[in-house]
Amino acid sequence: MLYSIIHKISLVILKLFFNKVSILNKDKIPKDTPVIFVANHPNFFMDPLIVGSCCPRTLHFFAKSTIFNSSLKKYFLSRLNLIPIFRKIDDEKNMGKNVHSFIKGYEILENNGAFLIFPEGISMGRRVLEKLKTGAARIGLEAEEKNNFNLNTCIIPIGISYSDLVRFRSDIMVRFGEPIYLKKYEKQYGANVKDTVRNLTGVIEGSLNRLTNYIQDDDIEDIVEGLELIYKMELMTELGMELDDKNDDFTTSKLLTDAVQWYNEHDPSLISQFRKKLNEYLSLLRQLEIRDEFLDPVRQEARNWGKTRTVIFLILGAPLFIYGLITNYLPYKIPRLLVETRNKHSSEMASWKLIYGFILFVIYYGFSIILFWKFSEDMTLLILFILSLIPSGNFALFYSKSMIKYGQHVRFLSMFYRKRSIVFEIIKQRIELLKLIEDSKNKYMEVMR
Repeated sequence: MLYSIIHKISLVILKLFFNKVSILNKDKIPKDTPVIFVANHPNFFMDPLIVGSCCPRTLHFFAKSTIFNSSLKKYFLSRLNLIPIFRKIDDEKNMGKNVHSFIKGYEILENNGAFLIFPEGISMGRRVLEKLKTGAARIGLEAEEKNNFNLNTCIIPIGISYSDLVRFRSDIMVRFGEPIYLKKYEKQYGANVKDTVRNLTGVIEGSLNRLTNYIQDDDIEDIVEGLELIYKMELMTELGMELDDKNDDFTTSKLLTDAVQWYNEHDPSLISQFRKKLNEYLSLLRQLEIRDEFLDPVRQEARNWGKTRTVIFLILGAPLFIYGLITNYLPYKIPRLLVETRNKHSSEMASWKLIYGFILFVIYYGFSIILFWKFSEDMTLLILFILSLIPSGNFALFYSKSMIKYGQHVRFLSMFYRKRSIVFEIIKQRIELLKLIEDSKNKYMEVMR
Protein backbone atom coordinates (compact mmCIF):
# COMPACT_ATOMS: atom_id res chain seq x y z
CA MET A 1 0.00 0.00 0.00
CA LEU A 2 2.67 2.52 1.07
CA TYR A 3 4.91 1.41 -1.83
CA SER A 4 2.09 2.04 -4.32
CA ILE A 5 1.39 5.51 -2.90
CA ILE A 6 5.06 6.53 -2.95
CA HIS A 7 5.40 5.14 -6.48
CA LYS A 8 2.60 7.41 -7.73
CA ILE A 9 3.97 10.42 -5.86
CA SER A 10 7.44 9.74 -7.30
CA LEU A 11 6.09 9.86 -10.85
CA VAL A 12 4.60 13.30 -10.19
CA ILE A 13 7.75 14.59 -8.47
CA LEU A 14 10.03 13.45 -11.30
CA LYS A 15 7.84 15.16 -13.91
CA LEU A 16 7.98 18.39 -11.91
CA PHE A 17 11.66 18.30 -10.93
CA PHE A 18 13.17 17.13 -14.23
CA ASN A 19 12.73 18.53 -17.70
CA LYS A 20 12.72 15.17 -19.47
CA VAL A 21 13.16 11.56 -18.41
CA SER A 22 14.09 9.37 -21.40
CA ILE A 23 13.65 5.61 -20.91
CA LEU A 24 15.21 3.24 -23.43
CA ASN A 25 14.85 -0.52 -23.92
CA LYS A 26 12.22 -1.06 -21.24
CA ASP A 27 10.93 -3.91 -23.42
CA LYS A 28 14.04 -5.92 -22.45
CA ILE A 29 12.62 -6.45 -18.95
CA PRO A 30 11.00 -9.93 -18.60
CA LYS A 31 7.61 -9.97 -16.91
CA ASP A 32 7.58 -13.50 -15.56
CA THR A 33 11.05 -14.31 -14.27
CA PRO A 34 13.10 -13.22 -11.21
CA VAL A 35 15.25 -10.18 -11.95
CA ILE A 36 18.19 -8.47 -10.29
CA PHE A 37 18.51 -4.89 -11.52
CA VAL A 38 21.99 -3.36 -11.17
CA ALA A 39 22.62 0.32 -11.81
CA ASN A 40 25.33 2.93 -11.58
CA HIS A 41 24.87 5.30 -8.65
CA PRO A 42 25.65 8.99 -9.32
CA ASN A 43 22.90 10.32 -7.02
CA PHE A 44 22.26 8.66 -3.66
CA PHE A 45 18.50 9.34 -3.36
CA MET A 46 17.37 10.15 -6.90
CA ASP A 47 18.64 6.94 -8.50
CA PRO A 48 16.35 4.46 -6.70
CA LEU A 49 13.46 6.92 -7.07
CA ILE A 50 14.03 7.14 -10.82
CA VAL A 51 14.48 3.41 -11.41
CA GLY A 52 11.55 2.51 -9.17
CA SER A 53 9.33 4.98 -11.01
CA CYS A 54 10.16 3.91 -14.56
CA CYS A 55 10.49 0.15 -13.97
CA PRO A 56 7.38 -1.96 -14.74
CA ARG A 57 8.27 -4.47 -12.00
CA THR A 58 7.55 -4.00 -8.29
CA LEU A 59 10.98 -3.62 -6.75
CA HIS A 60 12.77 -4.27 -3.50
CA PHE A 61 15.81 -2.07 -2.87
CA PHE A 62 19.10 -2.93 -1.21
CA ALA A 63 20.23 0.21 0.66
CA LYS A 64 23.05 1.09 3.04
CA SER A 65 22.26 0.12 6.63
CA THR A 66 23.04 3.60 8.01
CA ILE A 67 19.68 4.98 6.85
CA PHE A 68 17.91 2.43 9.11
CA ASN A 69 19.12 4.28 12.20
CA SER A 70 15.86 4.52 14.13
CA SER A 71 12.84 2.34 14.84
CA LEU A 72 10.56 4.73 12.95
CA LYS A 73 12.79 4.69 9.87
CA LYS A 74 13.04 0.89 9.98
CA TYR A 75 9.24 0.66 10.11
CA PHE A 76 8.64 2.89 7.08
CA LEU A 77 11.65 1.79 5.01
CA SER A 78 10.75 -1.89 5.35
CA ARG A 79 7.25 -1.08 4.04
CA LEU A 80 8.86 0.64 1.08
CA ASN A 81 10.64 -2.66 0.27
CA LEU A 82 14.08 -1.47 1.42
CA ILE A 83 16.57 -4.06 2.67
CA PRO A 84 19.68 -3.02 4.65
CA ILE A 85 23.16 -3.82 3.40
CA PHE A 86 25.98 -3.52 5.92
CA ARG A 87 29.06 -1.97 4.32
CA LYS A 88 32.64 -2.31 5.50
CA ILE A 89 33.16 1.47 5.33
CA ASP A 90 30.28 2.02 7.77
CA ASP A 91 30.94 -0.65 10.37
CA GLU A 92 33.01 -3.74 9.64
CA LYS A 93 31.75 -5.47 12.80
CA ASN A 94 28.17 -5.60 11.50
CA MET A 95 28.96 -7.10 8.10
CA GLY A 96 27.92 -10.53 9.41
CA LYS A 97 24.34 -9.26 9.41
CA ASN A 98 24.41 -9.32 5.60
CA VAL A 99 23.56 -13.02 5.88
CA HIS A 100 19.97 -12.04 6.68
CA SER A 101 19.92 -9.55 3.81
CA PHE A 102 21.18 -12.18 1.37
CA ILE A 103 18.52 -14.64 2.58
CA LYS A 104 15.91 -11.97 1.90
CA GLY A 105 17.36 -11.63 -1.62
CA TYR A 106 17.06 -15.40 -2.18
CA GLU A 107 13.43 -15.30 -1.07
CA ILE A 108 12.58 -12.47 -3.45
CA LEU A 109 14.04 -14.37 -6.40
CA GLU A 110 12.41 -17.64 -5.35
CA ASN A 111 9.05 -15.81 -5.33
CA ASN A 112 9.61 -14.58 -8.89
CA GLY A 113 10.29 -11.07 -7.60
CA ALA A 114 12.78 -8.35 -8.48
CA PHE A 115 15.18 -6.13 -6.59
CA LEU A 116 17.54 -3.25 -7.34
CA ILE A 117 21.09 -3.07 -6.09
CA PHE A 118 23.84 -0.53 -6.72
CA PRO A 119 27.02 -2.63 -7.04
CA GLU A 120 29.32 0.39 -6.62
CA GLY A 121 28.15 0.42 -3.00
CA ILE A 122 28.67 4.18 -2.78
CA SER A 123 27.46 7.33 -4.49
CA MET A 124 30.24 9.78 -5.36
CA GLY A 125 28.62 11.92 -8.05
CA ARG A 126 31.60 11.40 -10.33
CA ARG A 127 31.68 10.41 -13.98
CA VAL A 128 33.66 7.28 -13.18
CA LEU A 129 32.29 3.85 -12.35
CA GLU A 130 33.58 2.92 -8.89
CA LYS A 131 34.94 -0.57 -8.26
CA LEU A 132 31.96 -2.94 -8.18
CA LYS A 133 31.11 -5.07 -5.17
CA THR A 134 30.23 -8.71 -5.84
CA GLY A 135 26.93 -8.74 -3.90
CA ALA A 136 24.59 -8.82 -6.91
CA ALA A 137 26.46 -11.71 -8.54
CA ARG A 138 26.71 -13.63 -5.25
CA ILE A 139 23.03 -13.31 -4.35
CA GLY A 140 21.91 -14.32 -7.84
CA LEU A 141 24.24 -17.32 -8.17
CA GLU A 142 23.67 -18.53 -4.60
CA ALA A 143 19.89 -18.32 -5.07
CA GLU A 144 20.19 -20.34 -8.27
CA GLU A 145 22.44 -22.93 -6.62
CA LYS A 146 19.90 -23.36 -3.80
CA ASN A 147 17.28 -24.09 -6.46
CA ASN A 148 19.38 -26.24 -8.82
CA PHE A 149 19.63 -23.36 -11.31
CA ASN A 150 15.94 -23.64 -12.16
CA LEU A 151 14.85 -20.11 -11.19
CA ASN A 152 15.82 -18.60 -14.56
CA THR A 153 17.11 -15.49 -12.78
CA CYS A 154 18.53 -12.73 -14.94
CA ILE A 155 20.55 -9.62 -14.14
CA ILE A 156 19.56 -6.46 -16.03
CA PRO A 157 22.09 -3.60 -15.97
CA ILE A 158 20.75 -0.03 -15.96
CA GLY A 159 22.68 3.05 -17.03
CA ILE A 160 21.53 6.33 -15.42
CA SER A 161 22.81 9.53 -17.00
CA TYR A 162 22.06 13.11 -15.87
CA SER A 163 22.56 16.12 -18.14
CA ASP A 164 23.35 18.00 -14.92
CA LEU A 165 23.60 16.24 -11.58
CA VAL A 166 22.46 19.16 -9.45
CA ARG A 167 20.42 21.47 -11.70
CA PHE A 168 16.64 21.77 -11.45
CA ARG A 169 14.81 20.89 -14.72
CA SER A 170 17.77 18.95 -16.11
CA ASP A 171 17.36 15.80 -18.24
CA ILE A 172 17.79 12.13 -17.35
CA MET A 173 18.36 9.11 -19.54
CA VAL A 174 17.66 5.61 -18.20
CA ARG A 175 18.97 2.80 -20.44
CA PHE A 176 18.10 -0.83 -19.73
CA GLY A 177 20.70 -3.31 -20.96
CA GLU A 178 20.56 -6.87 -22.24
CA PRO A 179 19.48 -9.46 -19.64
CA ILE A 180 22.32 -11.63 -18.29
CA TYR A 181 20.83 -15.04 -17.55
CA LEU A 182 22.57 -16.89 -14.73
CA LYS A 183 21.69 -20.36 -16.03
CA LYS A 184 24.65 -20.23 -18.40
CA TYR A 185 27.02 -19.86 -15.42
CA GLU A 186 25.93 -23.16 -13.83
CA LYS A 187 28.93 -25.24 -14.91
CA GLN A 188 31.44 -22.49 -14.17
CA TYR A 189 29.95 -21.95 -10.73
CA GLY A 190 30.13 -25.63 -9.93
CA ALA A 191 33.81 -25.69 -10.89
CA ASN A 192 34.94 -22.48 -9.17
CA VAL A 193 32.62 -20.29 -7.13
CA LYS A 194 34.93 -17.30 -6.55
CA ASP A 195 36.12 -17.03 -10.15
CA THR A 196 32.55 -17.22 -11.45
CA VAL A 197 31.39 -14.47 -9.09
CA ARG A 198 34.32 -12.29 -10.18
CA ASN A 199 33.72 -13.02 -13.87
CA LEU A 200 30.00 -12.22 -13.60
CA THR A 201 30.81 -8.98 -11.76
CA GLY A 202 33.19 -8.12 -14.62
CA VAL A 203 30.39 -8.72 -17.14
CA ILE A 204 28.12 -6.41 -15.12
CA GLU A 205 30.85 -3.76 -15.05
CA GLY A 206 31.32 -3.94 -18.81
CA SER A 207 27.57 -3.59 -19.36
CA LEU A 208 27.30 -0.56 -17.07
CA ASN A 209 30.20 1.14 -18.81
CA ARG A 210 28.47 0.65 -22.17
CA LEU A 211 25.18 2.01 -20.83
CA THR A 212 26.65 5.19 -19.32
CA ASN A 213 28.80 8.00 -20.66
CA TYR A 214 31.26 7.33 -17.86
CA ILE A 215 35.02 7.46 -18.33
CA GLN A 216 37.39 4.77 -17.08
CA ASP A 217 39.99 7.22 -15.78
CA ASP A 218 38.99 10.43 -13.98
CA ASP A 219 42.32 12.01 -15.09
CA ILE A 220 40.76 12.64 -18.51
CA GLU A 221 37.38 13.92 -17.30
CA ASP A 222 38.37 17.52 -18.10
CA ILE A 223 39.27 16.51 -21.67
CA VAL A 224 35.93 14.81 -22.27
CA GLU A 225 34.00 17.74 -20.82
CA GLY A 226 36.03 20.18 -22.93
CA LEU A 227 35.23 18.23 -26.10
CA GLU A 228 31.55 18.12 -25.18
CA LEU A 229 31.59 21.87 -24.68
CA ILE A 230 33.23 22.94 -27.93
CA TYR A 231 32.84 20.01 -30.34
CA LYS A 232 29.89 17.74 -29.50
CA MET A 233 27.24 19.74 -31.33
CA GLU A 234 29.47 20.10 -34.37
CA LEU A 235 30.10 16.34 -34.39
CA MET A 236 26.39 15.59 -34.02
CA THR A 237 25.66 17.83 -37.01
CA GLU A 238 28.43 16.16 -39.03
CA LEU A 239 27.05 12.70 -38.21
CA GLY A 240 23.51 13.74 -39.15
CA MET A 241 22.18 13.35 -35.62
CA GLU A 242 19.28 15.24 -34.08
CA LEU A 243 20.52 17.92 -31.66
CA ASP A 244 17.48 17.55 -29.39
CA ASP A 245 17.46 13.74 -29.41
CA LYS A 246 18.73 12.52 -26.02
CA ASN A 247 19.78 9.15 -27.42
CA ASP A 248 21.85 10.84 -30.16
CA ASP A 249 23.34 13.14 -27.52
CA PHE A 250 24.30 10.12 -25.38
CA THR A 251 25.77 8.27 -28.38
CA THR A 252 27.93 11.26 -29.32
CA SER A 253 29.20 11.65 -25.75
CA LYS A 254 30.05 7.95 -25.76
CA LEU A 255 31.97 8.28 -29.03
CA LEU A 256 33.99 11.19 -27.63
CA THR A 257 34.66 9.37 -24.36
CA ASP A 258 35.85 6.21 -26.12
CA ALA A 259 38.15 8.22 -28.39
CA VAL A 260 39.72 10.14 -25.48
CA GLN A 261 40.26 6.90 -23.55
CA TRP A 262 41.96 5.36 -26.59
CA TYR A 263 44.30 8.35 -26.96
CA ASN A 264 45.04 8.32 -23.23
CA GLU A 265 46.30 4.76 -23.61
CA HIS A 266 48.04 5.08 -26.99
CA ASP A 267 49.15 8.72 -27.30
CA PRO A 268 49.19 10.44 -23.87
CA SER A 269 51.38 13.27 -25.25
CA LEU A 270 48.47 14.35 -27.46
CA ILE A 271 46.21 14.43 -24.38
CA SER A 272 48.72 16.72 -22.63
CA GLN A 273 48.99 18.96 -25.69
CA PHE A 274 45.21 19.24 -25.99
CA ARG A 275 44.77 19.90 -22.26
CA LYS A 276 47.25 22.80 -22.42
CA LYS A 277 45.46 24.42 -25.36
CA LEU A 278 42.03 23.74 -23.86
CA ASN A 279 42.93 25.28 -20.49
CA GLU A 280 44.34 28.42 -22.16
CA TYR A 281 41.18 28.80 -24.22
CA LEU A 282 38.77 28.20 -21.32
CA SER A 283 40.76 30.53 -19.05
CA LEU A 284 40.43 33.34 -21.58
CA LEU A 285 36.70 32.69 -21.91
CA ARG A 286 36.26 32.88 -18.14
CA GLN A 287 38.28 36.09 -17.84
CA LEU A 288 36.14 37.83 -20.44
CA GLU A 289 32.88 36.10 -19.36
CA ILE A 290 32.25 34.79 -22.88
CA ARG A 291 30.38 31.57 -23.63
CA ASP A 292 31.91 29.20 -26.16
CA GLU A 293 28.63 28.92 -28.05
CA PHE A 294 28.87 32.60 -29.10
CA LEU A 295 31.97 31.67 -31.13
CA ASP A 296 30.37 28.63 -32.76
CA PRO A 297 28.43 29.30 -36.01
CA VAL A 298 26.81 25.84 -35.84
CA ARG A 299 25.32 26.48 -32.41
CA GLN A 300 24.33 30.02 -33.30
CA GLU A 301 22.28 28.69 -36.19
CA ALA A 302 20.97 25.68 -34.24
CA ARG A 303 19.82 27.82 -31.31
CA ASN A 304 18.27 30.39 -33.64
CA TRP A 305 19.81 33.52 -32.23
CA GLY A 306 17.22 35.88 -33.67
CA LYS A 307 17.74 39.17 -31.90
CA THR A 308 14.41 40.67 -32.92
CA ARG A 309 12.42 37.59 -32.00
CA THR A 310 14.19 37.31 -28.63
CA VAL A 311 13.52 40.96 -27.79
CA ILE A 312 9.83 40.53 -28.68
CA PHE A 313 9.63 37.42 -26.48
CA LEU A 314 11.27 39.18 -23.54
CA ILE A 315 8.97 42.19 -23.82
CA LEU A 316 5.72 40.26 -24.27
CA GLY A 317 6.63 37.62 -21.72
CA ALA A 318 7.61 40.07 -18.95
CA PRO A 319 4.19 40.19 -17.22
CA LEU A 320 3.90 36.39 -17.10
CA PHE A 321 7.51 36.21 -15.88
CA ILE A 322 6.74 38.58 -13.00
CA TYR A 323 3.63 36.55 -12.12
CA GLY A 324 5.64 33.30 -12.16
CA LEU A 325 8.33 34.94 -10.04
CA ILE A 326 5.80 35.99 -7.38
CA THR A 327 4.15 32.56 -7.23
CA ASN A 328 7.30 30.42 -7.35
CA TYR A 329 10.52 32.28 -6.52
CA LEU A 330 10.79 31.69 -2.76
CA PRO A 331 10.18 27.88 -2.73
CA TYR A 332 12.51 27.65 -5.75
CA LYS A 333 15.34 29.69 -4.26
CA ILE A 334 15.32 28.64 -0.59
CA PRO A 335 16.20 24.94 -1.22
CA ARG A 336 19.27 26.04 -3.18
CA LEU A 337 20.39 28.31 -0.36
CA LEU A 338 19.85 25.52 2.18
CA VAL A 339 21.89 23.04 0.12
CA GLU A 340 24.72 25.54 -0.44
CA THR A 341 24.95 26.59 3.22
CA ARG A 342 25.00 22.98 4.40
CA ASN A 343 27.80 22.03 1.96
CA LYS A 344 26.11 18.93 0.63
CA HIS A 345 28.12 16.54 -1.55
CA SER A 346 27.41 16.82 -5.29
CA SER A 347 25.85 13.33 -5.26
CA GLU A 348 23.33 14.53 -2.66
CA MET A 349 22.54 18.06 -3.82
CA ALA A 350 19.73 17.26 -6.27
CA SER A 351 18.12 14.91 -3.75
CA TRP A 352 18.05 17.50 -0.98
CA LYS A 353 16.84 20.16 -3.40
CA LEU A 354 13.95 17.87 -4.31
CA ILE A 355 13.10 17.12 -0.65
CA TYR A 356 13.33 20.75 0.50
CA GLY A 357 11.62 21.97 -2.64
CA PHE A 358 8.71 19.55 -2.41
CA ILE A 359 8.02 20.55 1.21
CA LEU A 360 8.36 24.29 0.58
CA PHE A 361 6.31 24.28 -2.63
CA VAL A 362 3.46 22.44 -0.89
CA ILE A 363 3.51 24.96 2.00
CA TYR A 364 3.92 28.02 -0.24
CA TYR A 365 1.27 26.91 -2.76
CA GLY A 366 -1.11 26.08 0.10
CA PHE A 367 -0.63 29.48 1.69
CA SER A 368 -1.04 31.22 -1.71
CA ILE A 369 -4.25 29.32 -2.46
CA ILE A 370 -5.76 30.21 0.95
CA LEU A 371 -4.75 33.85 0.52
CA PHE A 372 -6.15 34.01 -3.03
CA TRP A 373 -9.47 32.48 -1.91
CA LYS A 374 -9.73 34.92 0.99
CA PHE A 375 -9.53 37.93 -1.33
CA SER A 376 -11.39 36.57 -4.39
CA GLU A 377 -13.96 34.07 -3.04
CA ASP A 378 -14.54 33.05 -6.67
CA MET A 379 -14.24 29.32 -7.31
CA THR A 380 -13.59 29.70 -11.05
CA LEU A 381 -10.76 32.16 -10.48
CA LEU A 382 -9.37 29.94 -7.72
CA ILE A 383 -9.24 26.91 -10.04
CA LEU A 384 -7.53 28.99 -12.75
CA PHE A 385 -5.06 30.27 -10.16
CA ILE A 386 -4.23 26.73 -8.97
CA LEU A 387 -3.79 25.50 -12.56
CA SER A 388 -1.46 28.42 -13.33
CA LEU A 389 1.02 27.88 -10.47
CA ILE A 390 3.30 25.23 -11.96
CA PRO A 391 3.20 26.39 -15.63
CA SER A 392 3.94 29.99 -14.62
CA GLY A 393 6.92 28.77 -12.59
CA ASN A 394 8.28 26.80 -15.54
CA PHE A 395 7.80 29.80 -17.81
CA ALA A 396 9.59 32.10 -15.36
CA LEU A 397 12.55 29.70 -15.26
CA PHE A 398 12.72 29.51 -19.06
CA TYR A 399 12.34 33.29 -19.34
CA SER A 400 15.14 33.98 -16.84
CA LYS A 401 17.50 31.63 -18.70
CA SER A 402 16.61 33.32 -22.02
CA MET A 403 17.20 36.74 -20.46
CA ILE A 404 20.60 35.71 -19.07
CA LYS A 405 21.69 34.22 -22.39
CA TYR A 406 20.51 37.26 -24.31
CA GLY A 407 22.34 39.57 -21.90
CA GLN A 408 25.54 37.55 -22.37
CA HIS A 409 25.08 37.66 -26.14
CA VAL A 410 24.64 41.44 -26.11
CA ARG A 411 27.74 41.78 -23.92
CA PHE A 412 29.68 39.59 -26.35
CA LEU A 413 28.62 41.73 -29.33
CA SER A 414 29.62 44.86 -27.41
CA MET A 415 33.02 43.34 -26.64
CA PHE A 416 33.41 42.29 -30.27
CA TYR A 417 33.15 45.90 -31.42
CA ARG A 418 35.23 47.34 -28.56
CA LYS A 419 37.94 44.67 -28.23
CA ARG A 420 38.15 43.00 -31.60
CA SER A 421 41.78 41.98 -31.24
CA ILE A 422 41.05 40.00 -28.05
CA VAL A 423 37.98 38.33 -29.58
CA PHE A 424 39.95 37.45 -32.71
CA GLU A 425 42.64 35.89 -30.48
CA ILE A 426 40.00 33.72 -28.78
CA ILE A 427 38.57 32.72 -32.15
CA LYS A 428 42.09 31.85 -33.33
CA GLN A 429 42.63 29.63 -30.28
CA ARG A 430 39.29 27.93 -30.90
CA ILE A 431 40.16 27.25 -34.54
CA GLU A 432 43.49 25.71 -33.48
CA LEU A 433 41.67 23.49 -30.99
CA LEU A 434 39.16 22.38 -33.62
CA LYS A 435 41.96 21.59 -36.08
CA LEU A 436 43.71 19.46 -33.46
CA ILE A 437 40.41 17.70 -32.73
CA GLU A 438 39.69 17.13 -36.43
CA ASP A 439 43.17 15.71 -37.11
CA SER A 440 42.90 13.46 -34.05
CA LYS A 441 39.43 12.30 -35.11
CA ASN A 442 40.65 11.34 -38.59
CA LYS A 443 43.58 9.40 -37.12
CA TYR A 444 41.30 7.63 -34.64
CA MET A 445 38.81 6.66 -37.37
CA GLU A 446 41.62 5.25 -39.50
CA VAL A 447 42.84 3.05 -36.63
CA MET A 448 39.30 1.89 -35.77
CA ARG A 449 38.52 0.74 -39.32
